[in-house]
Order: sequence, then C-alpha cells, then structure tokens
Amino acid sequence: MAEEKGIKLEDVLKYTGIELGEDATPETFKSAFDGVFVKKENALNDEEIKSAIMGESTRKYATEIKRTFKESGLELSEDEAKLPVNELLRLIPAKKDEVYTSKITELESKIGKPSEALEALQGKYTQLESKFGDVDKMREELAGKLTEKDKEFETFKTGFKLNEAKKDIWNKVTSSFSDTASDLEKRGFVAAINDTYTIDLDGDAPVILKDGHRIADPNKHGEFLNPVDVIKHEAEKAKILKVVDTSKTKPQSTPTPVVNGSGVNTGTQRRVIRH
Repeated sequence: MAEEKGIKLEDVLKYTGIELGEDATPETFKSAFDGVFVKKENALNDEEIKSAIMGESTRKYATEIKRTFKESGLELSEDEAKLPVNELLRLIPAKKDEVYTSKITELESKIGKPSEALEALQGKYTQLESKFGDVDKMREELAGKLTEKDKEFETFKTGFKLNEAKKDIWNKVTSSFSDTASDLEKRGFVAAINDTYTIDLDGDAPVILKDGHRIADPNKHGEFLNPVDVIKHEAEKAKILKVVDTSKTKPQSTPTPVVNGSGVNTGTQRRVIRH
C-alpha cells in the first residue's frame, strides 16, 4: 500500500498539543489555538510579552533597592514593598527623614554635646546619604537602559513590518513573472530593482523610492505609484512579465442597425468584434 502523503489534522493537533472534541468546528479550533499561541505580528504589540522582556532588569533593581532599605535600618510595609521601582526610589528620602532626621533632632534637643548614640546615628545617616546617591545613580542607569530597550524594540518592530511588506510585494510581483523567464533572468531583475529602488514604510504603508524620492503617478495628480505597480512596469520593460494572449479571447458580436437607401431602419445584423 502506498504511503499516504499530505498533512493530517491529527498530526497538527498532536504537534501543537491542542485537544478537540468530535463536535469541534473551525471556530473552536481558532479559540483553542489563540489560547496557546500568539502570532508573531501580534506579539509585537502585546504589552504582556513586552513587559516580560523588560521586566527582568527592573526586578533586579527593585531587589537591590529593597536590600538598601534593609541595610539602612529602614522598614518597609507589605504594601510599600510591592511598589514599582520609581516609587521605591522616591520613598527612600521620605523614610530616611522620617527615621533618622527626627531621631537626630530629638537627641540634639535633649543633650548639650554629642553622645556616642548621636554620633553613631549621624554616622549611619551619612552612610545612608551615600547609599542613596548610589541608588539614585543606579536609577538613572536603569532609566537609560529601559529607554535604550524601548528604542531597540521599536527598531525591531519597524524592521519586522518592513520585511513582511517586502515579502508581500515580491510575492505579488513574482507570481506575475513569465513562465519562459529563466531563474538567472529573474535573479538579475530582482538585483537590478534593489539597486535602483528602495522600499520603505510611510507609517504602516509600504512605499517605493528612487534616489530618495517617491514616484509620482502620471495619471493621478498629487498621488504616487505603489511598489507593486512600479516593479511590474519594470518587469514588463525587461520582458519577463506574463503577456496575455489576446488571440485566445472569445470573439463577441454586437447588433448593428440595418438602414435602407431611404434611411429607414429595417432591422439589425450582428457584427463580430475581436479583442
């Protein structure tokens, strides 16, 4: 018995780990698929995924800040420990003033000269000031890294969209190539187009540029040619585009009036028109 070829639904379900009942429909499959997988183009705008990418650095800084609190003798409540990094950083000077400044003021008001307790407290306060400076510097570094990550992510997203747009454009063009064009001719044409033109994005819409400028549509004032039309026009000039054989178009006949010598319409006859 010959081996059965093609993709089997059960193989797809087994590979993806999706389980469907006997009464499953295309809609239930879509729901089950979307519950497990995220399409690449959708992942770019998924805040949960983006947060997971950026979150590891943020968690490390939050842990370091909490360690600073503990080493400095500052207690955090359960709710305060859950605060975001920026709010934790803003909390340090408030906690510092609340604990140390008030204690120093109290001791100074009770004694006329510094005591060991006061000197120790002032020393710890100075250390905290230094530690706070280090943490503040760390906050600035974190902000810089997060900004850089945002830029990297935006660059990646733009590059992804541009690559997808180029694939779509070339798929539409190459599907119209002549069957008689050789692979060498096709590769040479693609290379020539890439040397002459640049495909870019205007927002989310793909555009084609020549010498850094868009190409005006000669038939529509104020509008520009789209990339597919420009490349197909070049393919036509290079004689590698499919040509429609008009000789195989089915002839059509149209009725024409028959007029006698006196100019009276005596009926119609059919005239064959070939396209």
